[in-house]
Amino acid sequence: MVSISKTTLGFILGDIHKVLEDKLQTVPENSIEYAFAAWLYPLSKRDAILPEDFSVMDYSHVAQLGYLTDLDPDRFNRLNQQLVEGLDRVIGRPVHAIGSSAGNFSFYNDAIAMLGLALGANIIGGEKKAAFHAWLRKIVAIDPNNIEWRQILFQAALWKTDTSTVISNKFSNEASDILLALETRGINCFQELDLDTVYQVICTGMVYQELDIVHVVSRLVSIHYLSNHLPAVSLSHPTVDQVIALLNNINSSFKRWVWEDKGKTSTSIPQRWDILNEYHVQSLLYFLLAPLFPDIESEFYSEPVGQLNSRADIGLPSLNLIIEVKFLRKGKKFQKMIEEVAADNSLYFKKDSVFRSKYSRMLVFLWDDNRRNEEHQLFINGVNGLENIVGTVVVSRPGMLENLD
Repeated sequence: MVSISKTTLGFILGDIHKVLEDKLQTVPENSIEYAFAAWLYPLSKRDAILPEDFSVMDYSHVAQLGYLTDLDPDRFNRLNQQLVEGLDRVIGRPVHAIGSSAGNFSFYNDAIAMLGLALGANIIGGEKKAAFHAWLRKIVAIDPNNIEWRQILFQAALWKTDTSTVISNKFSNEASDILLALETRGINCFQELDLDTVYQVICTGMVYQELDIVHVVSRLVSIHYLSNHLPAVSLSHPTVDQVIALLNNINSSFKRWVWEDKGKTSTSIPQRWDILNEYHVQSLLYFLLAPLFPDIESEFYSEPVGQLNSRADIGLPSLNLIIEVKFLRKGKKFQKMIEEVAADNSLYFKKDSVFRSKYSRMLVFLWDDNRRNEEHQLFINGVNGLENIVGTVVVSRPGMLENLD
């Protein structure tokens, strides 16, 4: 499992995503390459279209129709008869024949087209699907040592037209982005994938060089998948960045927060888990972090400064991290919060403190009870500029929690 936070992943993959998107935008909407891209990556910013000179005699046009019908059946099912006619022409070709060019690949190794044709055959079903599968098996047998991404698409096409097909190939790690992308489209007949491997393939790939459309789109799909499916925190080796990511996503937890107008059962009374002060916020964070950090400390004293004995809110010794909690009430200014953070910071990290080996950095968590969202970023920028501060998280009181003040 990838042991980085979604925040870090976003920084790392953002530029790669931009380069790949730019490459995709250069592909014409009426090409088979873009039909494939739109099918594999439905988040594509443009709609794929059929060529104006669409002909059932051109196998690449028929393959485009297969992709688009599978992607948007409500729009393209009306063309199923053309799909049938086109498949009949394809299946009737001798295996050794070389048809029109598509992407500079001759007919028998045009893997992108073959997958589109397989999707079309799967839509038509019945004898047409079985006939196409049998014909495609002969095609695949021509060159079993084809380029790896073509082998993958051929195998996907065979499986799509007969899910009992055994995929015997063990593909290399370099192809893991393609395998993951196909899996998102329901073609899950390949080897088990390791997401960390997918991540490494994307980061080490030469995106600034010419890439074929298969790799461009597969990496876009994989970036989107990684960004939305990875856990925020590694259970075995959590990091400061991951703690920040977890706390930044805390609002998603309130979807199931208890705030009832009436009891859920006939014997219960309404419950409202209100958050009224800084201590409640501390309890919330402790609840979230304690299962991940067995060494967690709560409300502990740091080294005295003269007569002043300062007390920190939450400590994670394994990360050398203090989490300082602030509660911003209605009428209280952000400036005051910054002053308090600066004061805590100077006390916790006193010069030559004996606690330096245990705690050397601080994360600030602010609960905004009045939802002054427009001031959050300025506060974050200001606090992050202080020495020893590694991050600032600001969370507004969720709208579902009616403010009783």
